[in-house]
Amino acid sequence: MSARPKKTEKAQSSGFFRSYWRFAYNHLDSHMGRFYKIFAGMDDKIRKSGIRLTFQVYVCGMVFSAILAFVLGAGVTFGLTMLVHLSLAARIVVPIMIGIVAGVAAFGLEFMLPGMRAGGRKKRVDEELAYVVGRMAVLSASGMTPEAIIRQIAEDDSNDFLVKEFRKIVRDMTLLGMDLNRALQEARRRSSSDLFAAFLDGMVATANSGADIDQYLLKQSKTLMNDKRLKTKQFSETLGVVAEMYTTLLVVMPLILIILFAVMGVIVGSLGGLSINLLIQLVVYVLVPFGGIMMMVLADSMMPRR
Repeated sequence: MSARPKKTEKAQSSGFFRSYWRFAYNHLDSHMGRFYKIFAGMDDKIRKSGIRLTFQVYVCGMVFSAILAFVLGAGVTFGLTMLVHLSLAARIVVPIMIGIVAGVAAFGLEFMLPGMRAGGRKKRVDEELAYVVGRMAVLSASGMTPEAIIRQIAEDDSNDFLVKEFRKIVRDMTLLGMDLNRALQEARRRSSSDLFAAFLDGMVATANSGADIDQYLLKQSKTLMNDKRLKTKQFSETLGVVAEMYTTLLVVMPLILIILFAVMGVIVGSLGGLSINLLIQLVVYVLVPFGGIMMMVLADSMMPRR
């Protein structure tokens, strides 16, 4: 008798989170009518973020996470207050306050998560769109139909965001029986990128009007590549400014400060009650490393992922 294959760590984690959200929805859905109305604006963000949860399930999960964080925060804090000498009022008030802070923080993080993920997806899709549209234009010029082009791109074995979006379009056509226009409209609704949504709208309009799809794809490819070149040029200029900031703030300024402190050390010996040696050490071991890390984070946030 063969042994069962063990679940991977990723599958186990995915199963845990599915159970978590299911538990929250099953126990809170009947009480969430008012919350659904208050957070109705999150429905579109959740769809565009790529989170595989319905609006109702996500809202229930947010509320449940806030309750769980409150209970855990208050409980742990109450246990810690028993180890120190505090008044009875402090042992009651402090855990409640910590629990409220933990609950609000958990709720706020999950509230902001769809928007953050949608923003990240938008950036990735905008970076890849010019290359994918160029490939579509080439395939269309070779005589392939729009549906065949989409299926061809969906069969790519890469993990690019746009390839995944095209796989969803193929899924809608294959499993849900949608025609191409309906599948493109659904992809447009869940797209976090306005640029990609406008491109899909143009494809639908071109198909409905009977216009030449080859010319549309070729024109879009040229437009997007020109925008890509302009953004690349702007990025190079911005990166040059960052390099100048690095040279000025983290090379020249520390040297000037060290020389200045060394001269002042000979004259006064201290500054504001702090020894000159301590100030020099702060510049060398705190200012320069911290500034370097900040510059690295700034450059990484600006760097295109593709």
